[in-house]
Amino acid sequence: MREVGRGLLAAAAALLAMAGVATAGLALLGAGRAGGLGALTAAAVALAAGGSADVVAAPSGGLPLAVRGGLEVMPLGVSLAGAVVLGALLLWRREAGVLVRGAVAAVALSAGLAVSALLARGTLRMPDGVTAGGAGGCGRAAGPARLPGSGRFDAGFSVAVGPAVVGAVAGALVVVGVCWLATRFPAVATGLRAARWPAAGLAVLGVAAAWTFGGAAAAGVVLLALPQLVCGAVLLGLGVPWTISSSGVFSCALPAAPVPTGGPLLGLSAVVLLGWPVAFAAGRRRPGGPLRRAAAAAAWFAPAAGAVLAVVTLLSRISVDVTVGVFGLALPVFAAQVTANPLLAVVAGLAGGAVAGFAGSLLADGFSVSSRVWKR
Repeated sequence: MREVGRGLLAAAAALLAMAGVATAGLALLGAGRAGGLGALTAAAVALAAGGSADVVAAPSGGLPLAVRGGLEVMPLGVSLAGAVVLGALLLWRREAGVLVRGAVAAVALSAGLAVSALLARGTLRMPDGVTAGGAGGCGRAAGPARLPGSGRFDAGFSVAVGPAVVGAVAGALVVVGVCWLATRFPAVATGLRAARWPAAGLAVLGVAAAWTFGGAAAAGVVLLALPQLVCGAVLLGLGVPWTISSSGVFSCALPAAPVPTGGPLLGLSAVVLLGWPVAFAAGRRRPGGPLRRAAAAAAWFAPAAGAVLAVVTLLSRISVDVTVGVFGLALPVFAAQVTANPLLAVVAGLAGGAVAGFAGSLLADGFSVSSRVWKR
């Protein structure tokens, strides 16, 4: 029963961490002006588990016209907060019983996220006098046209429960699996411990820089989507493009184009990729000479970087679709996607991880030698 209680505690703490990050990010964005902050927080938490949001808007005059929008996006900053807290509590000073605690936590976390998805329902405050774009579409200069009705729209949002529960189960099992590996293989545990400080430093620096140069709203975006932003920047630096595509009547409002790669982002990619192997190499004793240690580090970090970048790439996809319904007929008017090729992410991660692991090991050896020289 003690392990059951610890699993429940881990799940509760993970949910609180997710809710805290989601609330802070939405508050910085000023989301309270658009709707109830509590319901929007529940929606962000459910989306972080893999849920999808639906928005429906209709004229308040009662006309048979409705605009429906679907949004699929995972605020991975919220997801990561829950995963880190869950994993830390499952492993905290207890190696035995991690599977029991993990199984209980997975069930409890899935139930909690199902409740969050159910609570993610509310109304959105729409401005008066909502207008549509040019009546003839993007290519015609018909001017803005006021939508029929009293000029006010009633809008509401909800989050699907099923995808959130499925995503919660999958995510919890992944965290439990990593925790189990950490109890069986010391190198995995060392790698996780080494990643703590680089990840924490990157998060603090990212939020601080966003606040300094972009204000509170930019800091909120970074808080909610830090893994997406970091992964996107690293992949762009390594030459893997992110593509923005659109379709529908108003597809010309968002022309399809790849985001430029390389440039200054290459330096950022090098810094991000070097942080983990340097911390790992500095935190443990490794046998052999410098070149042997560097080769071993490259062999470890190449697949690790490839797997992480591929997974985050898959989870970072954004999809939006808008349809207009009139008298029971649905007309797709706009759809957009932001994606990157996960296979290219694997290749770039393997190459970048190998180079970073080799160089990071040599850098750590250099720091160690310099430290011994200065101590004499």
